[in-house]
Amino acid sequence: SQVLNETLCPTWDQLLVFDNVELYGEAHEMRDDPPIIVIEIYDQDTVGKADFMGRTFAKPVVKMSDEQYCPPRFPPQLEYYQIYRGNATAGDLLAAFELLQIGPGGKSDLPPIDGPTDLERGPILPVPLGIRPVLSRYRVEVNCCPCGALPRGRRTSLRALGGTGSRGSIRGGRAGNQAAASLKK
Repeated sequence: SQVLNETLCPTWDQLLVFDNVELYGEAHEMRDDPPIIVIEIYDQDTVGKADFMGRTFAKPVVKMSDEQYCPPRFPPQLEYYQIYRGNATAGDLLAAFELLQIGPGGKSDLPPIDGPTDLERGPILPVPLGIRPVLSRYRVEVNCCPCGALPRGRRTSLRALGGTGSRGSIRGGRAGNQAAASLKK
């Protein structure tokens, strides 16, 4: 995949295609018990060796050459995969995996892959529209009541939830509320 610089929450939005992978076994075995895909994630530093961040395992949705590529099984849906570093959890990967059998007709029976190509690394394709999550923009509003307007019991609950005030972080910016900060007093 591509190396994403300066991010603690990478979003690749990338389709990786491995063509002509030879797997040994009967077709019905491949369909009923597909091979496990191992995904390893590394932190690529500008100097030195890449640091191992964790791994996860996934079983692909299998399409045999005699099946149609259509809903409800195809395209596969995104799923969360728990990333582990040793025995500890290290985050989640949101991804979809599929294994498409190449039949006698060759690749012409497979869904088309269209997109820009990087001459050195091959196709750098975005996640297909049928798999890509639908994203929408929203505004978050936090309405804080003046401290005097809250009953005493509510004041204690708000303090337990908000700590010394209501603060948030949205896309790197900070939001705060002085009235809520006075709850500590």
